[in-house]
Amino acid sequence: MTITTILQTYRRPNYFCEQLKAIQNQSIKSDKIIVVQNEGGEKFNYPENMHVIQSSENMKFHLRFAIGLLADTEYIAFFDDDTIPGCNWYKNCIETIKKYNCICGTNGRIVDRKNNTQLGVGWGTQNEVAEEVDFVGHAWFLKKKHLKYMFFDDTIEYNNGEDIQLSANAQRFGKIPTYVPPHPISDTTVWGSGKDAMKYGTDKVASYIVNPTHNTERYTLFDEYAKRGWKLILEK
Repeated sequence: MTITTILQTYRRPNYFCEQLKAIQNQSIKSDKIIVVQNEGGEKFNYPENMHVIQSSENMKFHLRFAIGLLADTEYIAFFDDDTIPGCNWYKNCIETIKKYNCICGTNGRIVDRKNNTQLGVGWGTQNEVAEEVDFVGHAWFLKKKHLKYMFFDDTIEYNNGEDIQLSANAQRFGKIPTYVPPHPISDTTVWGSGKDAMKYGTDKVASYIVNPTHNTERYTLFDEYAKRGWKLILEK
């Protein structure tokens, strides 16, 4: 098996070295690590053997996934810049994909549109067994051949919802479900993100803080993708 890992850096240089070390220490190694540097982000001192793609324009959250379409490996992994995986995260995802033929992620959500709420599954709540969810965030792991479904129709919103778009379109066009692999309390090495992710992801550059309408936009996206044919778990 072969794996490409894609990181996206922007405003959190203080976490990059920790994240990179965690990825390099995976029990199943990446064949290639690519860093996507969006315009306006902090400048980093990358290792000499790092593949770096720099954009003169801030192309937001979707750029890393578009770049992933060019990967030539069986699997592809993506990480938010506030996410530090345990050393067996890739192993956990591969085992889950072999069982469910799915997209994997560490921070899952089951959407309740009737009550405008979401049930969390994964690193924040811990799940002892793999659990199907509507979409995942923070860290993604999937077969590269399944990434294409994300762009099978027009993107609704470029400032938000790349995680929703990935899972919704994979289900709609490829019949590929989304799962959170096991995150047992007893073994943090298999987690997609450590306990500190909540602290890392709530700083002043977090999306929901920079953009006060972030959460409202996401519920609009739930409705729009449902209209296009996305089957939410609670509505099946």
